[in-house]
Amino acid sequence: MMREKILIVLLIISLGANAYLIFNDHSILDRSFPGVITSGVFVDSGNLSNSSHPYEDASNNSTFLPANTSTGEPLLTELLPEETPPPPPEETVEVTAEPTPTSDGWIDFSSAKYGFSLQYPQNWEINEKSTGSPGAVLILTAPVESECDRTGTQCYKYTASMTFEVDQKPFTLVPEEYFNQAIAALQDEYSITAISKSASCIVSGTRAYQIEFYTRDERGNPDRSYMQYYVHIDGKVYIISYTGPYSTWENVYSHNRSDAVRIIDSIVFERDYVEG
Repeated sequence: MMREKILIVLLIISLGANAYLIFNDHSILDRSFPGVITSGVFVDSGNLSNSSHPYEDASNNSTFLPANTSTGEPLLTELLPEETPPPPPEETVEVTAEPTPTSDGWIDFSSAKYGFSLQYPQNWEINEKSTGSPGAVLILTAPVESECDRTGTQCYKYTASMTFEVDQKPFTLVPEEYFNQAIAALQDEYSITAISKSASCIVSGTRAYQIEFYTRDERGNPDRSYMQYYVHIDGKVYIISYTGPYSTWENVYSHNRSDAVRIIDSIVFERDYVEG
């Protein structure tokens, strides 16, 4: 009889415990019973790890994030923000400024070092870096022209050019005296033959001297034609020479002579002013 009473008491206790588990929230049991499956992932200080504990103390710096319910892997698109790639570096393109032709196709040139400016035809070449002549500071070259001899066995190229020279320390500051001695020296060295009388002229508002002549080669034959200008400016002498092969007097030299004269007319010299 006593045994039956004990069994009845145990049965009542068992039924009461089962009823408690069924009808009450048992999530609190998860704290002490690992293995309860959750649908989340914990991220602790940047490290990903699967955890069976859906809640942690706030001081643990853990964050509960949703996971892929099919695989249990973390949703990285929600975990890590998309990084925008930096824009490609901009290419630096060096642009070299081209000379701007005037309305009639001529180009402005200025020499800050030697203090003069001028205009020259667009189809002429300019060289102010390597002139190959002592004292020469600028060379302008006209377009190349060609000619074949009468037999047709040989053809040649001919070029007319203009050279600017600067005598920084002239032996005299008297323009006429300098000009006469310069022509005498050319006569001794090249046996020049004048084709025009030396004459005074005006270049950039300043009195100058001009002459045309041709030189002879070692055998005494005409070699090159010249047109020269001598200009005294602020203690310096500018010597401007236009030249071309004598054998093509009616060709390259004469064809470009009018342009050479216009170049001379366009020259402007910068003057040095002193207190009066």
